[in-house]
Amino acid sequence: MRWPIRFQLLLPNLSVVVLAIAVAVTLSAYFGVSRTRDAQEENLRRVVATLAEAKFPLSEPVLRQMRGLSGADFVFFDRQESLRASTLRLSDIEMVRLLGIPEEDSGTRLATSPSIALAGRAYLGQRVAVASHDPLSPAGSLVVLYPKDLWWEGVRQAVYPAVLVGGVAVAVVVLVATWLANRFVRPIHDLRRQAVAIARGEFQPMNVAPRNDEIRDLATSINQMAEQLGCFEHQVRRHEQLRILGQLSAGMAHQLRNAATGGRMAIELHQRDCQGRDGESLEVALRQLCLMESYLQRFLAVGRTEAAAFHPLCLPSVVRSAVALAQPTCAHAGVELVFREPPLPFRIQGEADALRQLLLNLVLNAVEAVGEEHPAAAPPRIIVDIERQREDCVAVCVRDTGPGPAAEIAGRLFEPFVTSKPQGTGLGLYVARQVAEAHHGSLQWQRAHNETCFSVLLPLISDL
Repeated sequence: MRWPIRFQLLLPNLSVVVLAIAVAVTLSAYFGVSRTRDAQEENLRRVVATLAEAKFPLSEPVLRQMRGLSGADFVFFDRQESLRASTLRLSDIEMVRLLGIPEEDSGTRLATSPSIALAGRAYLGQRVAVASHDPLSPAGSLVVLYPKDLWWEGVRQAVYPAVLVGGVAVAVVVLVATWLANRFVRPIHDLRRQAVAIARGEFQPMNVAPRNDEIRDLATSINQMAEQLGCFEHQVRRHEQLRILGQLSAGMAHQLRNAATGGRMAIELHQRDCQGRDGESLEVALRQLCLMESYLQRFLAVGRTEAAAFHPLCLPSVVRSAVALAQPTCAHAGVELVFREPPLPFRIQGEADALRQLLLNLVLNAVEAVGEEHPAAAPPRIIVDIERQREDCVAVCVRDTGPGPAAEIAGRLFEPFVTSKPQGTGLGLYVARQVAEAHHGSLQWQRAHNETCFSVLLPLISDL
């Protein structure tokens, strides 16, 4: 059986409060009734004592005045049990019933008096002896008749305020407790919905209540969990994409690389046989085959995590060889490629093939960028230079006069599979960043003065 937390919070607390209010109302009503009855008894006792000890005749006008003061009716009998005065019109039978009431002391409580019905109305009857202090007023007995409806009306008036206040208090307590329980349970329902959304793979953060309490801490923790799960899902999907791409491309790239290697070897043999004839064209073909091998090597290196063997390298030499590989592509595309070789041969620790792959990727991306559109005043041109940034750091900068990356992907250029090219894979800059970070450096880009600049920052080991 489901037992909602709203009821778990509401019912025990509400039961205790309602019980306390009921006890307070009961005690208040009890003492109110006691005070009312005591007041009625005292008032009537004084009237009866006054009449019993009166030194004036107990005539009917006197009894009517006393009825107006006390609310009770009076019947006076002499010692011969003859009716002398009465505030009620009684039949002979009713008078006999009154005479049947035993005489009592005037101090006897009215609540213990017998009940009697007269003329269709119920009374509490009490009969007291009356002494004679006046020759005109004979001794006898006085029957005091107090209407039971007036008696209970006094009780109701005493009980009603306490019951009314208690009822209002219970209603207020129920409303406040219900509101507090709903206010406490509502955030829990929000947390449950957020948990269900996370289970469905929706990792959007939920709104956190401004009230600083444990529920807010729990909501904050759930938002942090959702953010981490979103990051984990993104990483898992990316790794899965890379794994699938590696499986698909490994076989194809291996076969293509073998074919390119065989073609390069055949051209080298042909070049040896030609003995210098048409050597420039063969050199261009060899460079293109080397470039093809570099592309295939880049695909084979996607997702590779093993550490490469680093050696001291002359950075300008590595850059020069990369520029030479890209030169035919630039010439074919009509793009001017300029390499500003530095006066100092900066030395770094690294892997030549990986760095050459990184720079080739940046230059070829620049070729595609300047081929899209460029201002008439700025011809398509790519400038590669090496700049010293700090004492221990050098930057290889590749600048182009193209329009720059599209705005919708500018902030995600180095993520895998992010590209604006119709036939692009979105892996070039991702692999380039991996290579830079593997060399304890970084890859950055910026757009300034109508130029796009990609900078590869690498640590220096020494200058020659």
